Amino acid sequence: MIPLTSSHLRVVSDIESDTALFHSNRGTSNRQQAPTNGACMTKTRTKAKYRVDVRLPDGRRISKVFDRKYDADKFKTEMKIERIRFESTGVTINNLINFKELSEDWFQNEVKNRKAAQTQRNYAADLKNYINPIVGAIKLRDINIRHARAIENSMLEKGKHPRTINKVMMVFKTVLNDAVRSNHLLKNPIKGYPELKEPPRDLTYWSKEEIKIFLDFVRNDPFYDLYVVTLNSGMRLGEVLGLMWDKVDFVNSQIIVSRTLGRSGLKNTTKTNKSRFIPMNTNVKTSLQKRFKERLNDQFVFTEEGGNHLDYNHVTERHFMVAQKDAGLSKIIRFHDLRHTFASHFMMNGGNLYTLQKLLGHSDIQTTMIYAHLDADFLRQSIELIRFE
Repeated sequence: MIPLTSSHLRVVSDIESDTALFHSNRGTSNRQQAPTNGACMTKTRTKAKYRVDVRLPDGRRISKVFDRKYDADKFKTEMKIERIRFESTGVTINNLINFKELSEDWFQNEVKNRKAAQTQRNYAADLKNYINPIVGAIKLRDINIRHARAIENSMLEKGKHPRTINKVMMVFKTVLNDAVRSNHLLKNPIKGYPELKEPPRDLTYWSKEEIKIFLDFVRNDPFYDLYVVTLNSGMRLGEVLGLMWDKVDFVNSQIIVSRTLGRSGLKNTTKTNKSRFIPMNTNVKTSLQKRFKERLNDQFVFTEEGGNHLDYNHVTERHFMVAQKDAGLSKIIRFHDLRHTFASHFMMNGGNLYTLQKLLGHSDIQTTMIYAHLDADFLRQSIELIRFE
């Protein structure tokens, strides 16, 4: 976009006023026939066209022709706004590139090597499969809220879950927000676009009886200590696998959670990029002290028989799922549901939400609120706030 002056901007509302520019348009509109001395004469009435001329700072000229005066006036107004912006900031807007070009630049500069490997894969897949097929070829200046709706409708037709659709729309919004920061757009055209309402998540966890059946069955399993620590701490799988001895404090009976070991390897950070402290109960401390005496690796707490750290991709499918089935459990859960099991029983045994938030490492208390209904006193205490006599 460009700074504009009166000499740079004009709207031609009557084709007759510029016969040289619009001469080729003559004879393409309505024809009327009128009799003349017994003969038939064709009278041509040429449709009006509307032109906006723009001179760029580098001397280039943009000339756009519109069929409707409304569209020409809209474009002219946009150019005037851009002139004001340029005069106040000295920055011009480049919104003539298409969305795919912008998204590739965004991914290269804002995502690649800066986000977790899995996040990079997710963003790339969202752009490739859902976003760019709909809006990739569209110029940034032409993107509007209907394109957001088109992406959403396309995913709904494919049967995608509302949660998945909302995540994809978040990527779409993020790219357009970056377009504003990088001076490709004045504002995000889909800012405030509402999310789809998501059905409540099912909270899956084991009962005390199911926990006992499972732990009794795996008592001699090499992964027994891993299961005990997870059930008694609420740590995520990646956090348990990334736990090293330098973060196990036997003196103060606590674990410092500051690393994760995932599909893409070890990271010296957690999901929320914050370390947290988890006190060790008796069962956790006993298991870890036993492993420390028998350790095969001076770094990782949980290892294979050869001393190497456990493989994130194998723990669930090759070990945890198999052990559940062999134990005869009817409720087969994900490894992450061990974390839900810890949190659920913590609340049912008198714990409070704010302590649980700290233990689980949630950055937002709303995430922890999914366990609120399990607190027997939660609603009872709340209703006591209102008492009429």
